[in-house]
Amino acid sequence: MNKNRVVGSGKKIKGSIKVAVGKAVGDTKLQLDGKVDQVEGKLQNMVGTIKESADKVIADADFQGNGKADRIAGSGKQIKGSIKMAAGKLVGDDKLQADGKADRVKGKVQNLVGTIEDSLKK
Repeated sequence: MNKNRVVGSGKKIKGSIKVAVGKAVGDTKLQLDGKVDQVEGKLQNMVGTIKESADKVIADADFQGNGKADRIAGSGKQIKGSIKMAAGKLVGDDKLQADGKADRVKGKVQNLVGTIEDSLKK
């Protein structure tokens, strides 16, 4: 379980507590804040799940050690980066956005390495 899944689960729990307390004291704003936290938590948890899946695909492609594998892994990193950037923007997490940009750059570089490897084999 990665950081996004842990933080997302925490936000969902925090949101559930806010909703319950809001209902108990009749505070509609607190209930709405809780629902927002729950949605943010679900989204961040989804980002974590997608990241774990993308990491597995990338690791499997990296294992093969050829240009095609580098291009596939690079593309996976670019996709993962795009997802992280979008999720970071959605939940207002600047660090997640920056991590996404970094992953995209790493993916572009790895894709280029794969292209060079393939051209050298010809």
